[in-house]
Amino acid sequence: MKKLFTIPLLALLFLTGCGDNDDTVAVAPTYKGTEQALGNGKAYSWVKFTADNKPTSIGFTLTKGALDNLPHGGVALVLSLPTEAVGKTPFDHIMLDYLHTGHEPPGVYDVGHFDMHFYMQPLAERKAIPVYEAAKAKFDNLPAAEYLPSNYIRLPAGVPEMGVHWANPASPELAGTGKFTETLIFGSYDGKVTFIEPMVTHEFLKSKPNLAKSVPVPAKFARAGYYPMQYTIKQVGDDIQVSLEGLMMMQ
Repeated sequence: MKKLFTIPLLALLFLTGCGDNDDTVAVAPTYKGTEQALGNGKAYSWVKFTADNKPTSIGFTLTKGALDNLPHGGVALVLSLPTEAVGKTPFDHIMLDYLHTGHEPPGVYDVGHFDMHFYMQPLAERKAIPVYEAAKAKFDNLPAAEYLPSNYIRLPAGVPEMGVHWANPASPELAGTGKFTETLIFGSYDGKVTFIEPMVTHEFLKSKPNLAKSVPVPAKFARAGYYPMQYTIKQVGDDIQVSLEGLMMMQ
């Protein structure tokens, strides 16, 4: 009788102990987009969430080799967001433009660099943007000042499939206090803010960067959503990660 009693008692104590410690831990997921070839490596988008399904950051990764063997003719690569993240942030897709000799204005941005557009505009709508001369009224229909960072200025004209670019005149390359390595651009088209764009030289990306800067926050937002408070450009192992961080719900 002693043995028959002892075994069930031990089993009961074991099961009770397991129940006390078996608290389910919620996982904060990261969802990854489709990998695409870039240089000798790959690029892919991702979005991170809290355990209760609130987005915290959106970005992309350049794997080892992605910065090598890039074509002199440039790259235009669309990174779709992971399906699990669609509609969870104001962003629709990411566009990586690599320009081997940069672009205008001369002496400022005419070095090899990436334009990294985080678009808040549907892909088809963005691709329909024509050259400036064909739609001056829409390019020149600017958002009200409170929807853009207060110190930003419009750059001349506009770019097809992109829109109008806005820059910080205090950035070193525009203020004449230093050369261009990285900067943060905003974009607009037909009265709406349409993208946030880290613009980064190829040389800076190859320098094992570890950059974190605040994103200037406008006074107003045209629609509610999770918007970034910071952007980062970091070497993580053999990869480069570029992200918009600290997403906060703005009304």
